[in-house]
Amino acid sequence: MFVPDKGGTLSDQEIINSVEDARKPGVFKIVDAVKERAFPQSFLEIYLDESIAFVISELDEALERVGNSADRNKALNKKEVDAFEKKRNEILDQKDKLIEELGGEKYVFQIQGISEGKRQDIYDKTVEKFPIKYEKNRNPFTGVLEKDEIENADRDRYFTDSLWEAHIVKVISPLGEEQQGISLEEATELRRGLPAASVNKISEGIEKIRVASAVFMVSLDEDFLAKS
Repeated sequence: MFVPDKGGTLSDQEIINSVEDARKPGVFKIVDAVKERAFPQSFLEIYLDESIAFVISELDEALERVGNSADRNKALNKKEVDAFEKKRNEILDQKDKLIEELGGEKYVFQIQGISEGKRQDIYDKTVEKFPIKYEKNRNPFTGVLEKDEIENADRDRYFTDSLWEAHIVKVISPLGEEQQGISLEEATELRRGLPAASVNKISEGIEKIRVASAVFMVSLDEDFLAKS
């Protein structure tokens, strides 16, 4: 069965923060939410140098582990909170020092959530372009003919490229120049040309923002139920 690329997990606190940011007074409107203007968003720092991108990704993972540990331990005393904060600052200092020493140029990718309806449209378009095919095999134990989906790497790549196009709404260069969104062709070239660590970071960021968007839409339903 054709399964879209999967990314990492999002901490509970990150989901809450993302949703709350999207629902701040003056930001949230139901019509805007339907049009995806109020969906949760995140900003990813991407480096074009392979070595920098890899080390930075490891430091970012360490930061996430520290944050997740703090989330899981809500009843922390001040000493424990200070210890988490100290560890976090140490990792951030390492990251800043490394970037300065290696002269890495940082690009910022703005990722925004989309509706599940739009994601389904992307999936449907992908399957239309690359129809799912099956091969028949006889079950050696039951003798029954079964259908097995034939994998298609081109279909998987097209679907992921299309998700990048839909989710990446802005790219900011090291000089502060901004590009609004990317085309499907640019998404393809980025996935081919960026360091592997950066490609993984963006794909995981897209999957994380999908989780936050799902929570966001559930919270809207709860608001309507509470006010109806």
